[in-house]
Amino acid sequence: MGRKLERLKINLGPFLPLVVQSPSPVVDVNPEWRSESMKLITRADLDGLACAVLLKEVEIIEEVSYVTPHEINEGFLEITKSHIIANLPYDSRAGLWFDHHSSEGERSDILEDFEGSFQLAPSAARVIFNHYKSHRFYKYEYLLSEVDRIDSAQLTQMDITFPEGWVLLSYILDPRTGLGEYQGYGINNEHLLQRMVELMAEYSAEEILRMHDIKQRVKRYEEQEKIFKTMLEQKSKKEGNVIITDTRGMARVPNGNRFLIYTLFPEANISLRIMDGKDGLGTELAIGHSILNRTSFVNVGDLCERYGGGGHEGAGGVEFSHDIEDEKIQEIVGALKD
Repeated sequence: MGRKLERLKINLGPFLPLVVQSPSPVVDVNPEWRSESMKLITRADLDGLACAVLLKEVEIIEEVSYVTPHEINEGFLEITKSHIIANLPYDSRAGLWFDHHSSEGERSDILEDFEGSFQLAPSAARVIFNHYKSHRFYKYEYLLSEVDRIDSAQLTQMDITFPEGWVLLSYILDPRTGLGEYQGYGINNEHLLQRMVELMAEYSAEEILRMHDIKQRVKRYEEQEKIFKTMLEQKSKKEGNVIITDTRGMARVPNGNRFLIYTLFPEANISLRIMDGKDGLGTELAIGHSILNRTSFVNVGDLCERYGGGGHEGAGGVEFSHDIEDEKIQEIVGALKD
């Protein structure tokens, strides 16, 4: 049963918390119940974890792997029809694909009869929720509303400076925060991600935050936040409406909340972060609309796609396998200016 590319745009608006009504009619899990087991490939953030939680309710998932969009785009992975890809770029080799990033909707190589669903929804988990229409998802309605709010960055200044619940957990787990780079935890990040799928299905955010392995990371997050803020003040500048943070060449970049920069430059409406690539090789760019000053009209996902990356209308990234020239950076900054 194929699914044509859907372009369902949900108006996020300024109101919090975001609630998206469950679609109707409601059916009992997958109407073509698959007897074979599947392997899930998803992203290592709260939305990716929520995708895993939902898919385990309606598919037989024998394995969950966490990868980056770059690994999908570069064809590094062995992917077959026994794989589900969620919250990541399209790959025609997969059996099922679920995503919501606007840059994917502009691609011309996506088969119209692919299995799965694409929607411009607040989260990839919401796309899965809408696709299966399962009564088994009802117990996750609050979790899904929070994942929608977090992944679409419908956050307040309090969510940035004094995060709680699923918002705090999203910062702790997100690889962009960087806590996984540290040693000394009771359980490493890979094992924690596998465990989180089970925990999110059974416990509230407050209960998970009281668990030892999470408390270790919360403590480190709070310790790093002041150091991270100082680094942002030293390494950031504003060009017109654009915040530019350049951490290339730093031996160790402090870790912290990627949204904190918007509290330091409240008059700016978009940010560009320039970083060394993995293992110091190449260059990574992260671009995002300010979540406190929502006046930028730049489609970040489309812009990133032109340079080989991707993302949403309001956030995206590009990975270069080489050192990027300053002229190229200025070209991108020019495209971000009002």
